Amino acid sequence: MSESENKLKTGTWGLVGVTALGAVMMSPALGIFGNFGPMTLTAGSATPMIFLIALIVTLPTAICYAMVSKELPSSGSAYTWLWEATNPLIGIWIGWLLFGFFIVVVFLQPLLFGLFFNDLLRLLGVEAGFSHFIISIVISSSIVAFFSYRGGNVSEKGSLAGLIIQMVIVLALALTIVISIGIREHLDLSDLIDSSSGAGMKGISQALIFGVLSFTGFNVIANMAEETKNPKKTIPRAIILSCVIVGIYWIIVSWAYLGALPLSEITNAVKADSVPVVLIAKKFWGAGDIIIIITGMIASLGVYLATILGSSRVIYSMARDGVMASSLGKLNSRFLTPWKALHVTFLLTFVFVLLPSAIFGIYFTYMWWGKAVVFFAVVIYIFVSIANPLFFYRYKKQNFSIFWNGIMGFISLVVNLYLLYKAFFIDSWRNDWLNGKSVVAFAILWMTIGFFYVIYLKRRSPNLFMKKASYLDTNNYK
Repeated sequence: MSESENKLKTGTWGLVGVTALGAVMMSPALGIFGNFGPMTLTAGSATPMIFLIALIVTLPTAICYAMVSKELPSSGSAYTWLWEATNPLIGIWIGWLLFGFFIVVVFLQPLLFGLFFNDLLRLLGVEAGFSHFIISIVISSSIVAFFSYRGGNVSEKGSLAGLIIQMVIVLALALTIVISIGIREHLDLSDLIDSSSGAGMKGISQALIFGVLSFTGFNVIANMAEETKNPKKTIPRAIILSCVIVGIYWIIVSWAYLGALPLSEITNAVKADSVPVVLIAKKFWGAGDIIIIITGMIASLGVYLATILGSSRVIYSMARDGVMASSLGKLNSRFLTPWKALHVTFLLTFVFVLLPSAIFGIYFTYMWWGKAVVFFAVVIYIFVSIANPLFFYRYKKQNFSIFWNGIMGFISLVVNLYLLYKAFFIDSWRNDWLNGKSVVAFAILWMTIGFFYVIYLKRRSPNLFMKKASYLDTNNYK
């Protein structure tokens, strides 16, 4: 394979495509299905305000991603940025965490698809069990493989189509609610003030954790930089656009859904481990629960595709730099996509989805891996917050901005440090071993393994730590 054949195919993603990919990763439908209930449980009818605050809180981190990706468009994203902003030791360690983040996010999607798939079978009168879950894994993985192995053009169309379908259906239910109840009756500004939360500011604070975590995943956009048209402009714009569009969407939809049922029914559904949106659909659409289930399946496929693309690009980038096995840095000669990295990702997904699901159950496995995702995401965000001002101060001092690099970096750092402390070292650590402490222990173990892996690489390949990351060949990005 020639040198040109070992580079990702450039110019295959446009602004619409990568913006859609980031939105798909956050998943407008799954954000409502999964987080609307828990947020309402503590914030009450102030839930739309929580989404608004979460958007405002998330934007500093998104801005940090946008600022650095503007200068360093690389498929390695945070891994490459920390390599350059600090040193290869920290960069490789962050790459290890980024690898863990994307791989675990991948695990969640076939699990979620399988849960919806089994619910669909039950609605059709089939007594669904673990064997049907295995079938769902094969179906979902086959669909995602079809798109991901063929490259950006096909994946971009698949991501955009899935995004439009889920957003239209979820929004259609919201419009049905508003029209049915009456627009004038539904317009209630009390939904936007903290007194609407039965638990007051404490409830607002607890719900904000779910709100901020709803935005986790927008960073996949940065991993597509080397395949994007004019990435120095497109990637930053796509990052901000995806967060703003999805955030506004959640504010509007959650406001409408709050008027569908009494708060007591919504919170009771959450306490009974039911999805409140399904109850809402039954009330306004009759057999609408099947529509919601199908929407959930489509949404999970979209996120599955987005995470597969992100994880394979991180593996490819690290292998290309000599941090992982060099064979994983090779591309398919026809489609110019990292097939071997994709092979590894799919293999790990089958193993770490099916085995724990068989032992602990599907839903428990989903929840456990979900908590691990949050831990890795917040740690990575913390380091990107540091990379933003540090890179500009070291290499682009003439372009350093007190506001965009300094203040935004500081705000992002403080917010994510608080999330890490509150969500894991307080809330999760208070739970029992299986439901809480084991997640924290796993995350710390993964970070520790990464530390010793970096030390091993340092001794085995000292020259690796004396070179620049491979993004510096930027002629294709101008």
